[in-house]
Amino acid sequence: MSLTAIVGGRVLTMNDRRQIFESGTVLVEGNRIIAVGRDTEVDVSAEAEIIDASGQVVMPGLVNAHTHGTQSLLRAGGNQDRDLLDWMFNDLYPGLAAYSLSDVRVALELFCLESIRSGVTTVVLNDHVHPFDPLPAVDVAVEVLGRTGLRAVYARMFTDALRPSSPRFMETVRAREPHVHSASVLRDTTAILNDLGEMYRRHDNSYDGRLRICASPSTASTTSLQALEFSRDTARARDGIWALHLSETPGDRPAGEMSAVRFLDSHGLLDSRLLLGHCVHVDAADIRMIRRAGASISTQPVSNGVLGSGIAPVPAFLQAGINVGIGTDDANCNDACDVLSDLKTLGVVQRAVNCDAAAVTAEELIELATLGGARAVRQNSDIGRLAPGYKADIVLVDTRRPHLTPSSSIPAMLVWQASGRDVRTVLIDGRVMMRDGIVDWLGEDAEADLLDAASERAEKIAARAGIATTRPWESRAFRSHEQ
Repeated sequence: MSLTAIVGGRVLTMNDRRQIFESGTVLVEGNRIIAVGRDTEVDVSAEAEIIDASGQVVMPGLVNAHTHGTQSLLRAGGNQDRDLLDWMFNDLYPGLAAYSLSDVRVALELFCLESIRSGVTTVVLNDHVHPFDPLPAVDVAVEVLGRTGLRAVYARMFTDALRPSSPRFMETVRAREPHVHSASVLRDTTAILNDLGEMYRRHDNSYDGRLRICASPSTASTTSLQALEFSRDTARARDGIWALHLSETPGDRPAGEMSAVRFLDSHGLLDSRLLLGHCVHVDAADIRMIRRAGASISTQPVSNGVLGSGIAPVPAFLQAGINVGIGTDDANCNDACDVLSDLKTLGVVQRAVNCDAAAVTAEELIELATLGGARAVRQNSDIGRLAPGYKADIVLVDTRRPHLTPSSSIPAMLVWQASGRDVRTVLIDGRVMMRDGIVDWLGEDAEADLLDAASERAEKIAARAGIATTRPWESRAFRSHEQ
């Protein structure tokens, strides 16, 4: 079995003692870590491949606990200055409806490339495969995830019920953009459950267990009780998770004035296998119910800010003892898949709204992106830390850069100074996926071709959907002074 030794770096273990070795070695055999310690304490065989980590931080791979990758071809255009529903019905769904299967492949290759380049080794990929026959599109997505080497939970999103105020409300939202070709993601419950069952049979635990499948109902307000129960029961039967967008806006109320959390709790749907996305508009009682059930939360600070949805009470989640991860959310309402960058946003926003300079610490933020994400996907005995027996998902961050100098405190440097652009080398499952900035499954020439193809396809998708990707200059700051 192959041996790899990462030597000479500052090792951030994230182990139970949160040890940091200023000059350490991580020894990998096959796909698992077999030793971690100071350089003087770890014996390295002459047969081992050596990765010199001098001047770099060696840390666990980052977990993007809530993201949507297919939308990467829709970003930086028609998504600007829209709230959640305006964005969904006048940009996201019409755009996805204009995709071909080959567009899905290119979009996800772009997403995987960006993720690996930014140090993300595990993703929870919430994916609408609208409007195709879902199973071929799922097959394409799974093949890309498997081929590019990411560890992934492929979360199949679906909608099988209308919001209580529909359809007049949606008609009014769409009236703002009459030139956009409208699209709906609503599908028949029986068809969805049949597709989910087949998807689990085909793909769950594939690629040597790197890829798991999970059901991902869109929201409690747009999913039937039958489909919610199926999602919960299947997660239990397959020892996996299920995912749900929750209380992203105040309108997520499935039954009258009852909150979405209370609705789920009343029907026995809150459980420890449930990964809740967003949880922006929750109160103290909701937080107690989530904690009691043992559910996890993924917070998406950038997308919630971009869409004007609000700010999740993350300090309250942590104080209550809820497990929290972080996600980048949609590739076209965050417009990036950079978890390290989003950690800074999360920290700054929470300190500002709470008027508390220690509302969340740098150490807590690093925990969210590693240990919290690992627990959220129920893989915390395999990923999230550098320790013997854990999977070799490892990231090297190059600190020999002006903006990362000095870097006395590794957690502070990673949160307040670094971004995914500082990542140079990535291992997933023991395989070197990126070495010194070169991605092994692509190469420099092929990467340039992928970027060109993505740009060309994005233009055609927008044209087919009727989405305007440019607009007149929007500014209130200087126009009146210049006239």
